[in-house]
Order: sequence, then C-alpha cells, then structure tokens
Amino acid sequence: MKDIEDIHRPMLNSLQSTSAKMKKIVLSVNAGSSSVKISAYSALFGQAPIQLAEAQISGLTAPPPTLRYTRRGDKVIKDEEVKDQKVSTQADAFDILLKTLIDDNGVPEISSKEDIAYICHRIVHGGDFVRPKLISDETYHNLEKLTDLAPLHNSTSLAIVHRCMSDLPKTTLNIACFDSQFHHTIPEHIRTYPINQDIARSNHLRKYGFHGISYAFIARATAEFLGKKVEDVNIIALHLGSGASACAIKGGKSHDTSMGLTPLAGLPGATRSGSVDP
Repeated sequence: MKDIEDIHRPMLNSLQSTSAKMKKIVLSVNAGSSSVKISAYSALFGQAPIQLAEAQISGLTAPPPTLRYTRRGDKVIKDEEVKDQKVSTQADAFDILLKTLIDDNGVPEISSKEDIAYICHRIVHGGDFVRPKLISDETYHNLEKLTDLAPLHNSTSLAIVHRCMSDLPKTTLNIACFDSQFHHTIPEHIRTYPINQDIARSNHLRKYGFHGISYAFIARATAEFLGKKVEDVNIIALHLGSGASACAIKGGKSHDTSMGLTPLAGLPGATRSGSVDP
C-alpha cells in the first residue's frame, strides 16, 4: 500500500527535474453531505502554495443549489442559483465547479484538465490509515469497504475520486487526506470500546474520530497565534457546522474526541442525533 513516502517520491522527481521547475496546480476537494467545495492553488516545491480560486455549490439536500465563486480573494459569483444544469449528486456539482474554474479567463494558470497536477481529496473515514495515501485502485477499493461507517461522506467523496481517476489525465495524481488520521494518537485505553476484544479487533471496532483535518489546522493556527510550537498546544477545540464535534488536543495531538466508530456519536448535528442513551 502506497503511503506518504510514495507520494513524495513522484513529487520530488517531478518538481526537481529540469523541465518541471515551474509552479504546479493543486486542487483541493471537500465533498460534504450537502455541498462540494474546491480550491485551486499554485505551488512551487519548497514554498507555501498560493490560492488562485475557490468555488462551492451548496444546497444539494435543500434545493435549489447555489454557486459561490471567488478568484484571488475577490467574489465573482455570490450564491447564484444553478440553473439549466443537472445537479443531483456531489459528482455533478464537482463537474460544474471544475468547468467554472477552467472556463474562467481570470485564472490563466488553469485552462484545461491537463494543467492540474495533484488533486487532494478529503475522505472522512480512513479506517486504519494514519497518513495521506496516493489513490490507486487498491486504495480505492479499501476505502469503499468503509462506506457503511460514513455513508453521507465517503460515498460522495469516492464518487468524485472515481470521476477524477476516469476523466482526468493519468498524469494527475489523486491523493486522499483522511479526517480520521489526526486521531490515531488517541491512547488505546480511550479508543477501546468495553466489548469483547477479539470481536473488536477482528472487526476493527474502536473510536476513530473525525473532523481531523479541521483540528490539525486549529492546532497549527493556535500555535502560530500564541507564538508556541504545535507540540506545546493544549486546548479543547470545537468543530461546529452541519456536523459538530469536540476534541481534546494535548501536546498538539488528538487525545480524545466526541465522535467514535462513526460520525454519529457525540454532539448533535444537522442530520445526526449525537449520542443517545441505549
């Protein structure tokens, strides 16, 4: 199974070659339960990426869907209803967002799908994956097995991943970043459920936790704001949106979180009751 080292190897080979000492286009994809958001960045090896544009379609579960588009910090389209285009799935929304980006003459860096070097996908449930993965057919099928544990998110994310793998150039690398990976540092006595451990281990039943990409950012941003090292950050963080959770961050790492085996546990959300006594 390819891991982050395997991701870095082709990046290094590509970015450090004589013919590739130019900025690369990186696309970030966040498929939520009711929206899809993409952000386009220009990146040069060893330097911080620069955001070129950001596009989002919301209202997929509460029509009509609306489009928001920002170019280099300036609002170009603000909550415009999507008309005359089919938007019944997250994959449909992604197609519209990608076309909006490519058709924008104000972003000459992206004039075709071939200009996109890397696509980073937010995947909510990564199971036992503890770092980003280069998405191969094997990785894709492993993630499919986790769909039942996060049906609102994994299935929609994987539909977009499949679209990218089939419709975009083979030279475009798809990378999965997992919401659950930040929580792999939760101590065993906290992540373990009080059930038969043979059954738990054989079925991978334990606390995984989610919203990890958000919490990793919160830890870094808090450290920067306070002038501390990330490993010196000790906070209780909240992620409050359509889905909501809490996380105890100790030494810059996840120590405990309110969500568990699936995103259903913990705080209530727009479509989730949160923890309810059995």
